[in-house]
Amino acid sequence: MTSSKRKQVGVLAGSLRGGSFSRKVARALIARAGDALECQIIEIGDLPLYNEDLDPTPPQAWTKFREAIRACDALLFVTPEYNRSMSGCLKNATDIGSRPQGKSVLTGLPAAVVSVSPYSLGGFGANHALRQGFVYLDLHVMQQPEAYIGNVRDVMDADGMITGNDTDAFLKQFMLAFERWASLTRTTQEDFDAFLARREKISLNYFNGNAAPLLEISATTDPATFFPPSGDRVQGADQVKAANEKGAKSFSTGSTGRFEVMQ
Repeated sequence: MTSSKRKQVGVLAGSLRGGSFSRKVARALIARAGDALECQIIEIGDLPLYNEDLDPTPPQAWTKFREAIRACDALLFVTPEYNRSMSGCLKNATDIGSRPQGKSVLTGLPAAVVSVSPYSLGGFGANHALRQGFVYLDLHVMQQPEAYIGNVRDVMDADGMITGNDTDAFLKQFMLAFERWASLTRTTQEDFDAFLARREKISLNYFNGNAAPLLEISATTDPATFFPPSGDRVQGADQVKAANEKGAKSFSTGSTGRFEVMQ
């Protein structure tokens, strides 16, 4: 994904109540997202409870949800606090997204958590319950600024409009930080076979005098070190680039190669 393309952000609101504070805050956050983010709420209320027996023939709602997550570059979780933890529907959604084993659609995604409560603690327990699970799920959660929206009735009106200047400024600051976080931490997901095929294509170009594809994935800033077949050691990004360009010219046209995975 190029840096000029808008990041697709899936927003998960952890309350199913029609007038929920979490959904109102989610919409307020979406309204304050910068031009680099395209945010959309992903509905989770119709997801059947996760049951491993259903993995071979998953419900259509599971499949639709997983496809929606796959299309995202980042996730924003807005959670209420139920009994000092997250809501059941939000836990169910993360369970469905993480299964079947080894096929999680959540792995590697940048994420952020906002907790919402009508009480003064701001949903602290739910916020950190989510974060605890995200460590195992390999969701890359933004650490700062933390977002605990407490006494939420005092900062928005019945229509969900933010009424406090301090809260408005904070939500804007939070979304700006999340925009930076999503750009810094998102990595392209690629299965191993695709990686090998891409590497072989790059090497074939190199063997035929075209170093450009290799240079696209090479280090552009220091520190950088390269060990060419000669046994020498080349240090420095500029020196590595020069060595790769020189090396590509040392092969004969029509050269080929083969990679083997030893372990």
